[in-house]
Amino acid sequence: MIDQWWNRTRYQLYAPVYDWLATPWDAGRQRAIERLELGSDDRILILGCGTGGDLDYLPDGTEVVAFDLAEAMVRRTVERGDRLGLDVDARVGDAQSLPFGDDRFDAVLLHLVLSVVPDPDAVVSETARVLDSDGRVSIFDKFVPAGETPSLVRRAVNPLARLLFADLNRSLEPMLSGTDLRIESPETVLNGIYWVTTARLQPKPS
Repeated sequence: MIDQWWNRTRYQLYAPVYDWLATPWDAGRQRAIERLELGSDDRILILGCGTGGDLDYLPDGTEVVAFDLAEAMVRRTVERGDRLGLDVDARVGDAQSLPFGDDRFDAVLLHLVLSVVPDPDAVVSETARVLDSDGRVSIFDKFVPAGETPSLVRRAVNPLARLLFADLNRSLEPMLSGTDLRIESPETVLNGIYWVTTARLQPKPS
């Protein structure tokens, strides 16, 4: 509960300057969304939508639902959607517990959220639940590569980083291990600090 309160509070404070702070991540967002090969009839869910930076790279006509814990971020997502002429249902909500039935979305965007939320495993589990069987997940974030231990510098700065913006020491693979999601061709961006990848549901045995 304290972690959620702090996330809501700090991103309420960041909201007025977030677009300026997030400019270095635009290329990563764009590349991550390009990998999805979205169509105009896709149903898209954005978790941890922030000020709606992902909307700049979505096709016209897509059905978009966006979630964020901070009301100030959601307001800016709505405003951005209006400027772009997109139909965006932006809501204040918790990505760790989604109010949707199973198989609801064709694509889920997890951009810069899995390193922030208190329980990333819950977010991934909910993502897999609401994803259509033929859907895909876009992941863009800072991760420690599979099988590697965070560097001494990374461990040293992580307490302050967690307080201000995100956990630097998380790995993606353990988050997905309890689901049927499988990673496809991860690649590094932004000088190798961040990763973009797509994940899909593994077909269940017939």
